[in-house]
Parts: sequence; structure tokens; C-alpha cells
Amino acid sequence: MINVFLALVPLVFATGALVWTMTSGARAQVRSDAWAAQWMRDNA
Repeated sequence: MINVFLALVPLVFATGALVWTMTSGARAQVRSDAWAAQWMRDNA
């Protein structure tokens, strides 16, 4: 049972890091898209 727990620790860490990276990237993309849309309205 200890072996299973020790095997899951890095898997959970890697999965959490990937989820955090993807969600923060998605938030940055939303901000970038909003900025680009505003720029197009102001300068087009």
C-alpha cells in the first residue's frame, strides 16, 4: 500500500502542475483576446 501511495505522489503533482499551467494560460489568452478586440475597436 505504501508503494501505491508513493507512486501516486509524483503523478498527482505532475497532473496538478499541468492543470495549473493550462488554466493560467487560458486566463492569459482570454485577457489577450479582450485586449486585441478593444484595440481593433479603437484603431480600425
